[in-house]
Amino acid sequence: MKPVIHITLRVMALAGLCAWLLMSVTRAADASPVYPYWIDDIKGAIAFYKGDAYYKKEYPNARWDLYVAQMHEVETAYQKGDVQTTAVAMNRFMDMLETREGGIPVQPANELFNLCNFVTPPELHDVTRHAGPPRIEQPRVLERAPWSG
Repeated sequence: MKPVIHITLRVMALAGLCAWLLMSVTRAADASPVYPYWIDDIKGAIAFYKGDAYYKKEYPNARWDLYVAQMHEVETAYQKGDVQTTAVAMNRFMDMLETREGGIPVQPANELFNLCNFVTPPELHDVTRHAGPPRIEQPRVLERAPWSG
C-alpha cells in the first residue's frame, strides 16, 4: 500500500503543477496586449507602398518619410500610455493622408486612410471626422469626368 501513496502524491503534485501552469497561461492571455499591433499594420502598409516599383517610378518625389516619421510619433506616444498625444498624432497622420502631403499617390493615400479607419481604436482618432465609407478617387472637376452628367 505504501507504493500507492507515493504514486498518488506524485500524481497530485503533477496535477497541481499543471493547474498552476494553466492558470498562469490563462492570466497572460487575459492581459491586454502590450504592443499595438494596429500600428504595425499601418507601418507595414506604408512600407508596401513606399517600396512598390510602380509608385516609385510614377511618383519619384513622393515623401513617404513624412508618414514613417508621423507613425513613429504615434507609436512612441502609444507606448508611453499617453492617449491624448496618440490621438492628436493619429489625427495628424490621417489629415496628412487626406491632403496627400508629401506628394504621395491618390490610391495609396485612400487605401491607407481606409486601413486607419479600420484598425485604429476609435478612441485614438476623431471618428466623426475620419469615419465614413471607403474613399475612392473621384474626378475633382466635372468636365474631366469620364461619364456624362
